[in-house]
Amino acid sequence: MALRLKTGTVINQADVTQTGKFMVSFKISDGEGYEEEPVRYVTPYGNTEAAFVAIPMVGSQILCAYEDDVASEGDRIKGYYYLGSLMGDIPGANDSLPTPPPGTEAPPSNDYVPKDKTGTFGPETGEFETAMQEPEKVPSFPSAFKDMYDGKGIIPEAIGLSNHRGDAFKISSQYDSVSKSKDPFQNYAIGMQSGSGKQFKLIDSPIVNGIVMTNEHKGKDYFIWSSTGSKDSPFAAGEYHMRTHGPVNMYTLANRFHMWVEDGLNVEIENKSTGKAAYGDTSTNSDGRVDAGGAPATGLGDPGAGGYSTRQGVFGNETTGCIKLRSHHNNISLEAEAQDSVIFVSAPGPHSRVIVESGGSVDIVAKGKITLQSDIEVEITAPTVDINGSTTVDINGTDVTINGGPNINLNPSPGYVAPPS
Repeated sequence: MALRLKTGTVINQADVTQTGKFMVSFKISDGEGYEEEPVRYVTPYGNTEAAFVAIPMVGSQILCAYEDDVASEGDRIKGYYYLGSLMGDIPGANDSLPTPPPGTEAPPSNDYVPKDKTGTFGPETGEFETAMQEPEKVPSFPSAFKDMYDGKGIIPEAIGLSNHRGDAFKISSQYDSVSKSKDPFQNYAIGMQSGSGKQFKLIDSPIVNGIVMTNEHKGKDYFIWSSTGSKDSPFAAGEYHMRTHGPVNMYTLANRFHMWVEDGLNVEIENKSTGKAAYGDTSTNSDGRVDAGGAPATGLGDPGAGGYSTRQGVFGNETTGCIKLRSHHNNISLEAEAQDSVIFVSAPGPHSRVIVESGGSVDIVAKGKITLQSDIEVEITAPTVDINGSTTVDINGTDVTINGGPNINLNPSPGYVAPPS
């Protein structure tokens, strides 16, 4: 006995048996009007332990196999069986959800829906209600699959699953084999996405070849782990690339935090913030503190115009643009271990300062020469100033002034002879 076919409209997903049955409205073939029948869901793969489950939603146009003549087969195959949903240029509401029942409201995408709210938008379809037949629609697919014709224009090159919110699993094998352009289209990817825009993709395309994670803040937050580089890709082989417009916090609760380059290029830490956010400056000046005429733009004061007394705190406004290294309970060490290594501290701005502050002592120890050089002034202030020389103590200058407190000791080594005045 051969099964016959019918098309119908899903009117209700409620299933008290919880076996995958749903109600469908079928047009009566030999007259006017509709009949409602329960339809059993059929999956292309599965049993009671595993299955691909995608029960069609209310409003979907579907194709069913059915048998109501049981003369030769008995009850074994009696009933209606879901074969698939009709897409594209089909009369009906298969390209959209049904209108919410009167007095109910469609909830926003991420709102919690209480358990007493049945159905997609609230109470299920009433006992004598059927899904409305709509005029013919142009071919349409869920938003996650809108680009599946982009490769060749007329051939679909994507498969997957999507629901009414836009949550989707998608496999794309798209390429343009005809185009002679410099950048031919190619999109080989497997991905998941949420209705709000969060995505996780495994991409095998030449421009982006790797693992990509993004959220709904397009272009602001994403993570890329590149597999291989190419002349078309902005990412190197094995590159770990992360961008975020929010804070980044990385920490270990009870172990070591270790970052190093095994055999490659540099370790670089930069802060490119101009300081505009802290000083409230609206001028185009790059330092974010003074306007084009040189006057303070915010009243907080340029660090050179009024000194530290007009800035916020001892070191000025440190809310933005800074790089901070802090150890709460032990040392901070800078080591450069090559024979000709240089540790370089540079603050080239005309009003900049280099400050070393200690609650204890400050020691500068060198096996070679120590040089203090200034274009304006070298100042040493202390209750006791000791200058101890081994062979000679020379104080040479056009204008040399030594002002001290209780004690200023210039102590040459034994045998030192002062130069003639």
